[in-house]
Amino acid sequence: MVERTGNPEHGDYSVTLPLKLAKVLRRAPVQIANELAPLIELDESFAAISVAAPGFINLRLKPVWLQAQVEPIAAAGPEWGRSELGKGMRTQVEYVSSNPTGPLLFSHGRGAVVGDVVARILEASGYSVQREYYLNDMGRQIRLLGESILARMRGESPPEGGYSGDYVTEIADEAKRQGVAADANLLADFGIKAVMAGITRDLDRLRIRHDNWFSESSLYQGLSEETLQALRAKGRVAEKDGAVWFVTGSDKDEVLIRRDGYPTYFASDIFYHRDKLEKRGFERVVDVWGADHQGQVGRLKQALEVLGMDPSRLLVLLVQLVSVKRGGEVVRMSRRAGVGISLEEMLDEVGPDAVRYFFLLRSADAHMEFDVDLAKRQSNDNPVYYAQYAHARLANVLSFGSAASGEPVYSRLDSEWELELIRVMVRWPDIVREAADALEPHRLAFYTDELAAAIHRFYKNCRIVSDDAALTAARLQLARAAKTTLTNAFGLMGVTAPDRM
Repeated sequence: MVERTGNPEHGDYSVTLPLKLAKVLRRAPVQIANELAPLIELDESFAAISVAAPGFINLRLKPVWLQAQVEPIAAAGPEWGRSELGKGMRTQVEYVSSNPTGPLLFSHGRGAVVGDVVARILEASGYSVQREYYLNDMGRQIRLLGESILARMRGESPPEGGYSGDYVTEIADEAKRQGVAADANLLADFGIKAVMAGITRDLDRLRIRHDNWFSESSLYQGLSEETLQALRAKGRVAEKDGAVWFVTGSDKDEVLIRRDGYPTYFASDIFYHRDKLEKRGFERVVDVWGADHQGQVGRLKQALEVLGMDPSRLLVLLVQLVSVKRGGEVVRMSRRAGVGISLEEMLDEVGPDAVRYFFLLRSADAHMEFDVDLAKRQSNDNPVYYAQYAHARLANVLSFGSAASGEPVYSRLDSEWELELIRVMVRWPDIVREAADALEPHRLAFYTDELAAAIHRFYKNCRIVSDDAALTAARLQLARAAKTTLTNAFGLMGVTAPDRM
């Protein structure tokens, strides 16, 4: 196990094996480290190896090796950090998939950003990626949408469990203007189109795209019955209490078809994932779900295994809830409509860059608080402003030094701030690979914060353009390499990289 050190004074990397061997060998880890250290054959990029209590073996990179990385990083441009890790594996990432019964709430935006950035990371790592939105265009909730619009057209209260937001009134008014018949089914179809127009508009503003919009209703054109028959053949379907059940083999079976004839979300998930994994043949499927769906993961994988599919091909990322803080207080309601805060409202208030960056500042499975006032602040306290300002600083100094001439002498990049910046930059390919392996897009934001801090320190402590032609050329190339790295990080995060602030 080789890890990056938490403190650069200890070196660049640390081998922790002695700590793990101590219990097995019944010896002090520092003794084991002292025996192992001389036996490690170092690559020429490493300068020294040392042992530190209680049993770390620390490795330090040579400054000359670090200095030699500046030129190739700057030359690599957009390719810097990309790899063929995935070897073209056909992978589908499904995200957002909000029911077409109402506008996107701000909380939906977190799953949208997580899914989009996961797709970007996988593409940069050599996977063949399809982005999909699963459109729940049938079932009880769609019937209720049509009935709610019809009730609004008639000036009546919505049905029990129906929808009552201002958007329903707007849809009803537009349906009247267009002469749509007062029929719940027709109005449901009209409502779906109206809601999805708003959803796609919000997603476009957030720079979220999908390659495919998959209709749930298409699953009920043969695949659903075929799948039920396959489960029946394996003794996994039972009918009781007027409903159709999936027999789990445990104390708790799961309903597939309700007594009213409507399929459950569980049934649709089985049909949908069979379509993805078996019919369309994706080698790996990544679903981005809300954390409240955690209980569905195990039973869905069980059903897929019963149907002969490897459940490990399905990976589910659970996204926790978001609370919104404004003026020092947590707010839960929209100032416009008196309902949950819409994504549109937050995009209007803070913009897509802040929304995307802030959503990546925490692991997806951790609850987060979105501080609206901080997201709007133009100061170094605001992480997105701080990082974008670092990019603008580099762009400015590169423009200012564009007329400078001279051959770079990279050995002159020997200050602590220059070497620190290079150390951070050379880790970028590892960050992308690790984020792709773990499907953890927040690693990009953590890294970008660290890179921006190193850039600001370099800018503050090193005069980039001076009368020393060789040093100026070297520092300009370092600035170019840092800008390349930061631009690529912003690109994977879906955040703009401004040249001016």
